[in-house]
Amino acid sequence: MTEFQTGTINTTTFHSDILERDITFSIYLPEDYTPLFKYKVLFCFDGLDFFRYGRIHRVYEKLRKEDKIERAIIIGFHYKTVDLRREEFSPNGSKAPLTVKAMGKEILPYIDQNFPTYKVANGRILLGDSLAGSIALMTALSYPRLFSQVGMFSPMFNEVVEVLTDRCQFIDQLNIWQAVGKEEIDFELPTTGERADFLTPNRELNDLLNRKQITHHYEEFEGTHRWKYWKNLMEPLLVYFLAE
Repeated sequence: MTEFQTGTINTTTFHSDILERDITFSIYLPEDYTPLFKYKVLFCFDGLDFFRYGRIHRVYEKLRKEDKIERAIIIGFHYKTVDLRREEFSPNGSKAPLTVKAMGKEILPYIDQNFPTYKVANGRILLGDSLAGSIALMTALSYPRLFSQVGMFSPMFNEVVEVLTDRCQFIDQLNIWQAVGKEEIDFELPTTGERADFLTPNRELNDLLNRKQITHHYEEFEGTHRWKYWKNLMEPLLVYFLAE
């Protein structure tokens, strides 16, 4: 699309009838972008954080210059407020099913209509941290033939996600990358200040995915539930999904 500049983070709004609100997207077209080629899509829930703290676009350009990864565009879904993020992204959120539906019925068609993308499930990589990781996984479990690649930093896992996993048809098509901090066994949630354990549930999710025999990468890093640690994993995450 001509209104988006290459090599810089562009911001646009998209109206979702399903979520009944305007969504802000960050859209990054690579420095070497040309509509003559097709691109994979890195779709980031908590998109502003992936750009601001994860520096995903900088890591991408570094790896491209080193010829380690293939072409992709990066799209970030901004959350509006902390409370609305919980409603739209949390497995227990009242609007989480609507977020999933909007991804399949509205947002994906918008992306495919406006950019030269691969129109296949393995060309779409959903990324997220914490609750954003949960909604990324829930979207793929709900639409595995549309989205089959998921990367998650310390997602929330509970019985809602477990039920979706058990009910998912074509779950064998998924490819999931998952990482959690060893210190997340007891940490303070940055949004509420409450104490939480994400390490134990993430180990349970890892066990579940292994039982399902899904293509799956799991690792535990030294650190806790912060971008200070997640950002160090951005390079291996992108190489995992985009290696040529």
